[in-house]
Amino acid sequence: MTRRSFLQTAMSAILSMGFGGLFSSRPAAAAAENIRHLRQIVTAQPMQTRMIAWDSPQLLENVCVELRRADGKAEQYIPAYRYLSMDGETQFIYHAEIPVSDGASYRVLHANEATAWIPLIQRNADTPTRALLFSDSQCGESYDVWRDVYHAAWQRHPDADFAAIVGDLTDNGESAWHWRSFFDAMESADAPLAHHVHVPVLGNHEYYGLSWTAVPPVRYLSTFALPDNGSTDFRGHYYSFDLGSVHCIVLDTQFLELEGRGEALKREQMDWLIRDASASTAPWKIVLMHKDILSYGEYQTEQETQHGISDVGQVFLDTFDTLGINLVVSGHVHAYRRRQLHARQTDERGTLYLLAGPAGNEYFDVPAEGYDLAAGSNPAPSNYLYMEADAKRLHIRCETVRGTILDTAELHK
Repeated sequence: MTRRSFLQTAMSAILSMGFGGLFSSRPAAAAAENIRHLRQIVTAQPMQTRMIAWDSPQLLENVCVELRRADGKAEQYIPAYRYLSMDGETQFIYHAEIPVSDGASYRVLHANEATAWIPLIQRNADTPTRALLFSDSQCGESYDVWRDVYHAAWQRHPDADFAAIVGDLTDNGESAWHWRSFFDAMESADAPLAHHVHVPVLGNHEYYGLSWTAVPPVRYLSTFALPDNGSTDFRGHYYSFDLGSVHCIVLDTQFLELEGRGEALKREQMDWLIRDASASTAPWKIVLMHKDILSYGEYQTEQETQHGISDVGQVFLDTFDTLGINLVVSGHVHAYRRRQLHARQTDERGTLYLLAGPAGNEYFDVPAEGYDLAAGSNPAPSNYLYMEADAKRLHIRCETVRGTILDTAELHK
């Protein structure tokens, strides 16, 4: 918020002019007018189940997700829904968890409408786990850059098992125009949004209200039905899942934006993190979180500094060492940096920390930190990470929207 007050003021004016009508909200994957932004969301075991979700401007009659197995047999799953009224618009957000099997496909039916059949792509157990990792897809007046980055990544890596967006999905967490534009940009004839698993992560912009002050991330939590974390107060804020050789842990780093509830999240999430990571036997333990472990010129309110280890880094660094976390991917800074730390010192045997983004059109001049082992150009071009991991090797590289490889890194067992 401190780095873009001018932009925020300008965007508030733009939104009030109603420019959202320039963007179509009808998904390319769907033939049904009232089924919008059809998407697959991660579950705790995405090799076994998928969460199918979509938006509708109205309550749908006789709606279901139909699953067709390879032998032609069909099953129907009745979805739950959430009602959301925000920013002058009403939405019904549906979700249903369905099983995955070889050769299966799904579609959404209601009344006399149906979407196209969408194959449920099942990962081959003998292949590496592959992932696309985006950060800061937020955009200003247009989400065209996010569209270009997202589709370029899928065109280069169509066999990726999932796509994660590591916070700041949109520029404003309450804006209907921003969320509609974000999802519209992810749709096309090949419909990766509906075909592939997506992993969302909370960022600080998900906590921004229409007045650009901190509010609960209601739209984000309504939009995504996420794996259960056992929490009463912070359901959907953090979670984990297993896919092949990877145990992936998603954290909420927005303690500052939560204001009075930030300390409660910090304690509860840390207790859960220790239990969750300690119980995993996966070869690789990966953390996805929005705010980075280093400051990079942004003022840290708890330490009253702009340099070195960030407030978030003070919370997590030592625990990541203890838990043997192999890789941490973060965003927020809108720059590419590679670091490797143990005991708060650069160490080639320590946790690999990768800072990625932007995947949208917000570009910043970011200073260096002493821990940096590699850095992209400054400001960083729009980019994403591509990861492959098997039981013995984890390879990851940063690629720009134009296909240039900015950096590569590998971990070995």
